Amino acid sequence: MEQIGPKNRVSIIVPVYNTEAYLSACVESLLRQTHENLELILVDDGSTDGSGAILDMYAKRDARVRVIHRKNGGVSSARNAGIEKATGDYIGFVDSDDTVEPTYCEALLGAFAAHPEIGVSICNRFIHGHPNGRETGAAGGAGRVLSPRDAIKNAVSIGKSFEGYLWNKLFSAEIFRGNPDFRLDPSLAICEDLLLCAKIFAAGHSAYYDPTPLYHYNYRESGALRTLDDKRMTEFAARDRIEAIAATFGGDVLHAAELSHVKSALNLLAAAKQAKNKPLAAAMQRRIDERMKSLLCAKDVPLSEKCKLFIRRAFPVLSLRIFNRFA
Repeated sequence: MEQIGPKNRVSIIVPVYNTEAYLSACVESLLRQTHENLELILVDDGSTDGSGAILDMYAKRDARVRVIHRKNGGVSSARNAGIEKATGDYIGFVDSDDTVEPTYCEALLGAFAAHPEIGVSICNRFIHGHPNGRETGAAGGAGRVLSPRDAIKNAVSIGKSFEGYLWNKLFSAEIFRGNPDFRLDPSLAICEDLLLCAKIFAAGHSAYYDPTPLYHYNYRESGALRTLDDKRMTEFAARDRIEAIAATFGGDVLHAAELSHVKSALNLLAAAKQAKNKPLAAAMQRRIDERMKSLLCAKDVPLSEKCKLFIRRAFPVLSLRIFNRFA
């Protein structure tokens, strides 16, 4: 069996768009990795601030840094461009306004050495700046290998385990090479990463999850999740496709996807009502009601979750404020 360790190259793809204020901290945290065999692919997605110059400075300073300058095409397109250029044995993704622990790459790579059957290595994360005061996910406990079924169930469940982000995962590069279907959909602005993860797990790739937080995620109020524009609506096109994948694994996995779908729709319903956007509110109500009966009748959905759904559907604005306050 091939030994996995210092000789293995890890390609980290960082999409960059106007994050000048945070960019140096991000890149420095990656260049300080204890696993030094890195390829850092920094994709300047048409930045109009000083981000591009900062990237070029790092490329001159460290031979491990590769910079791609391109017209703005969105984060998914930027990540896809990085995938095409990656030469590493393993591929990971980091957001340009976040940072990682020095052992981020080493620990994620170590899971492949200990569990050669896996296709994805996953770590926990810290959360900074969340309005509810959340600073980290649930840490503690032993790491565990997850079957494709368990991996997809964890990925689609909001607030449970590792969720469907790309930035706390390291993938075997073989997943992407020769498989054009394993790319991000540029038409989606939200949940595009979850959709990709769902497709990868559904293809039979198992995972290892380490509950140690190694990634520092910085919560930004300007994020797409906190808007009511057309980009936000692409989330639900993604969730429809995710539910179709989840359904192939059985009722409990589908219910987990439906529950996340409804929770997100409830958040947007509350925002739409506050903004007096009646068409948007009606669209969210339809999505919620189409799934409520299935969830309320499901034996695998906890009673506490059913009660929350019922209350939030009846009083979307008030209940969101209350649940957020005590989350």
